[in-house]
Amino acid sequence: MKESYPKNISIIATVFIFLILFLALVNLFISIQFRNEFIQYDRDKITTIASLCSHYLMHHNGAELQALLKNVKTSYDLEHLVISDTLGNLVYDSWTTHLAPALPNRRVDYSKNFKEGPEPGALVQNGKDFIYFNPEPPFYLHVALVAPYQLTYDRIFKWHISYITLSLIFIGFLGIFLIRNLFLPMRYVTNIAKDLGIEMKKEDFVSETFSEIFKKMKLKEETLVEFSSYVAHEFRNSIGAIIGLARLVEKGKKPASDIVKECRTMEDLINKLLDYSRPLKALSTPINVEQLVDDAIKKSVVPARIEIRKNINTDQPQLNGDYELLLIALTNLLKNSIEAIKKVGFIEIEVGEDEGFISISVTDSGPGIKETELEKIFSPFYSKKEEGMGLGLAYVNKIMEIHNGRVEVTSKKGQGATFTLKLPIV
Repeated sequence: MKESYPKNISIIATVFIFLILFLALVNLFISIQFRNEFIQYDRDKITTIASLCSHYLMHHNGAELQALLKNVKTSYDLEHLVISDTLGNLVYDSWTTHLAPALPNRRVDYSKNFKEGPEPGALVQNGKDFIYFNPEPPFYLHVALVAPYQLTYDRIFKWHISYITLSLIFIGFLGIFLIRNLFLPMRYVTNIAKDLGIEMKKEDFVSETFSEIFKKMKLKEETLVEFSSYVAHEFRNSIGAIIGLARLVEKGKKPASDIVKECRTMEDLINKLLDYSRPLKALSTPINVEQLVDDAIKKSVVPARIEIRKNINTDQPQLNGDYELLLIALTNLLKNSIEAIKKVGFIEIEVGEDEGFISISVTDSGPGIKETELEKIFSPFYSKKEEGMGLGLAYVNKIMEIHNGRVEVTSKKGQGATFTLKLPIV
């Protein structure tokens, strides 16, 4: 079954929104990965400094050690470099540029910058300050970086998150606004097409749907004109006949009962017009299709000269609808087929599934219908019969419209006709 255009555009809009969210999440994920890389870079930098200091402390001393540590501070662009033993006694302080012997009894208090010290081999950070517990030889390394990559990137990251958030909010409001303004006219057109019984497909929504709506509205206008003309013509004939009968009654040439008879003819015409124009409301209930077909055959009173053939697929979805109205529609089709077959013939009733619809087809072996008449056959008051108002097929079409279905006809002159009721699968 082909999907309708509005449903497909809804899916496209939903996919578009999810794509935007997906891209935003991917962007956020990449940003977090970059931030983690910068954090790791700073940590690796501290552990490298600790490794160098450990090597220098083990193999050098005096002025040579002081020069090497000073070179470490300069090479790694450090704001401050402090080394202390595990008891907190100062070993080296880059701000004083002296080693421990020149700084007797000086202790380092790390609690000002750090709530707790690190475990052996661990690193603790507070902004641009880092403290590392070197396990071998054991000492504390306190480093203050001039411009940690993490802090720099954190500022960028905050702005980036703010940008993504504001962008998503803006795109969300813009998307809602555009989709709403896109769907308002679409919903309006969809409702009109639904009311007119037009099936909308994604490949022909723009051109064919509007063309079909125009044709349907034009047809309704023509039907209204025909309706007015028909009523005026029939009433004028009846009133003319009543006036003529009244004059003859005055002269004693006609009985008054003829006037009553003509009035009843007018009353019958009015009742038929009211029945057709009366709004219909379908009551949706589960329907046994086979029972529906059998009841329609009984109601149609098929003569013995016509063979009825049934081909009903019982393995199909449930049909829901108004049983009485659908019975009227199917009975009208059967009666038309019976009237079309003048001699011996057959009527085949086939029930099956067709592209999301349950179809009930009535095929007769009659003379068929001219191609020029197929477009007008469902119009009110269009009839080739000597008797009748031409409301039968129009009423069938009306019943199908309120069921959100349609009635189709295929025929060629001399090859019979097939009328198909198509009801959507619920």
